[in-house]
Amino acid sequence: MTAHTWRNRSLGFVRGTLRELATDQTWRHGEWRLMVLTMTFGAMCAAYIAMSAAPPGFWYILPVCLMYVGLMFWRRAWRHFGVQLIMMLLLACLASSWRIMDVVGPQLDGEHYTALTGVVERFDKRPDRSPRLTLRPTAMDDVHIGLPKRISLIVRTRIPDSVRPGTSVSLKAIVAPPLSPVVPGGYDFARARFFKGIGGEGYAASAVVVINDAEQTNGFSLNLLTIRNKIAEELLRILPGQVGAVAAALTVGDRHYIDKETSAAIRDAGLAHLLAISGLHMGLITAAAFFVIEYLFAAVPAIALRVRPKKIAAVVAWGVACAYLLLSGMGIATIRAFIMISVALLAVLADRRVLSLRSIALAALAILALWPEAILSVSFQMSFAATAALIAVYEILSARGWTSTREAGPLKRLARFVFFMAFTSLISQVAIAPFALYHFQTLSLIGILANVVVVPIMSAVVMPLALATLVLMPLGLHEIFAQIMGFGLERVIWLAQYFAHFPYAVYRAGAPSDLYLMLASILFCSLLLLRHKFLGPASMVVFIAITFMPFDHTADVLLDREGRVIARADQASGRLLVVGGRRDSYRDENWRRYWGLDLDHEAGLLHRHCDAAACRTALGGGRYVTVLKSMSALRQACSAGDIVVGSWRWRGFCKGAGVYIYAENFEYRGTVAIYFDRSTTDAPTDMSFQWSQPQGNRPWHRSRDRR
Repeated sequence: MTAHTWRNRSLGFVRGTLRELATDQTWRHGEWRLMVLTMTFGAMCAAYIAMSAAPPGFWYILPVCLMYVGLMFWRRAWRHFGVQLIMMLLLACLASSWRIMDVVGPQLDGEHYTALTGVVERFDKRPDRSPRLTLRPTAMDDVHIGLPKRISLIVRTRIPDSVRPGTSVSLKAIVAPPLSPVVPGGYDFARARFFKGIGGEGYAASAVVVINDAEQTNGFSLNLLTIRNKIAEELLRILPGQVGAVAAALTVGDRHYIDKETSAAIRDAGLAHLLAISGLHMGLITAAAFFVIEYLFAAVPAIALRVRPKKIAAVVAWGVACAYLLLSGMGIATIRAFIMISVALLAVLADRRVLSLRSIALAALAILALWPEAILSVSFQMSFAATAALIAVYEILSARGWTSTREAGPLKRLARFVFFMAFTSLISQVAIAPFALYHFQTLSLIGILANVVVVPIMSAVVMPLALATLVLMPLGLHEIFAQIMGFGLERVIWLAQYFAHFPYAVYRAGAPSDLYLMLASILFCSLLLLRHKFLGPASMVVFIAITFMPFDHTADVLLDREGRVIARADQASGRLLVVGGRRDSYRDENWRRYWGLDLDHEAGLLHRHCDAAACRTALGGGRYVTVLKSMSALRQACSAGDIVVGSWRWRGFCKGAGVYIYAENFEYRGTVAIYFDRSTTDAPTDMSFQWSQPQGNRPWHRSRDRR
């Protein structure tokens, strides 16, 4: 085939495809308008919150929205899709600005040693870590105004057994503003804490003293939290150890009882979704309640002949789902599942199709309208990605009749069940893969097999018994059901540990860039919309290819705490090489994830030589980091071409090829990442820098260093 013929055929194929798209409307999903509007709303929420420069506030956006709505109705243009898109952009900005204005409050401006008095809002007991207290401060050093809404404290000192939500306590504490990310582009603690109303965090420096329990029974939220804590404590009494910890996570959403080892095993086995109360848990609890109630009412002819039992069951099941939502702590994934369950039960009452992409679009809109910051959270991204992918795929299979089970024997039904269980796990793993790699730098490869084995145990044993335990707990008849549930959870934990230790069970990669997440999100949304015989498969191929492309842009060296902590990755041995700081800390764990290293490998040691003038650390390849103690070592380090960390007052004395970093900037800019230029091997000082602390003037940003 000549080049001319190949070009003509290619152009003919493109023209034919475009002509088909223009004339045939079946190439896109039937609910594409609502889905595109929802995606537009979410993208604008993400852009408004993530941008570093402060966008217009609520009182500037509100009149613009009102004027646009008036103009839209005056011109009778509300039916035009372009007009609707602009409206969604404005509403997203309005919702985001309102949310920021609603939660904004005082924040600490630096580290303080203070006498703190406050009311306990949350008390997290953790098995392998120190407990955490979340306080609503009433006084700091006898100051009662201008205090943060909440302060989070790690308590390594003595704490009375009587401490619970609502208790007034006093203690001495070292508090500071919320932490910045420990790596560039990492998890932004300050932003997450801001939207939770936490204006400071730190450590208890004295024993916790209980003042009184006067507020312990006041308020619906405190009463609900007390009930959740009592349920968790009762489950831990009946099921000691990690079995009870997982049971508490499944019933009331308290995951802080689970230790790191169990959590890592469940995550590496691809079963992390079992710990987050989401569609699986809400669906199983609601389905169990629905079928039990339907069966009971169907067994009474006087009722079954007058009212359809499934409609009564739908109303009762919705009440069960609502109660489970309150007990679970109302996380993002749980709210999404509840909204979708509500839409599904409403469809049962109206004799309509139960699940569709319309329901998940409405659920996303409802959550983002109330909590626009959720679009940036991993729970929102992964839960909606998995659910939307499953609904989209099964819509296509159902339309083609591939999910029908008519005229099938027991063996064939069992084979179909196993096949679709594995197929469902595959769809979920592919859908969440880019989001898992972006946020955690890990992806379970054994998850399909693990889900095929574990999910039936969860569906048939654990969750129905969890419902029975919760219902019968007020009557004191729950212990036998909790013990049987514990037996099932023992098998789940054992299987998770078994699958997690498979060779190559986990794929690890370096931290990808924001561009990676944007491209993956756009392609994923396109897959939900497209129904074309060529464009759909082509988008799927590109989506999978981008997921595993080497998009990582990790640094060569990371410096923290004014250069006293230095680390780099040794990819040959898969180890973290580090000097300074405390080992196996949260920082070390995140640096390992950042470079895609195994979390279980023991860290190696970088060589450091210290004297009275400076500390010099060898990085390899003729590169060194020198942290100055006095000016006597400044000239030698700069002339040798080192990376020099010192006071900004000495900057004018650094002559030579050295790169000078101000030690004062670490306080306000966090960790510094250093990228070496690989194309210039003869010039070891050719490098670039990036600080981990986002720079901007948003309410959650710390004031920047003037220098």
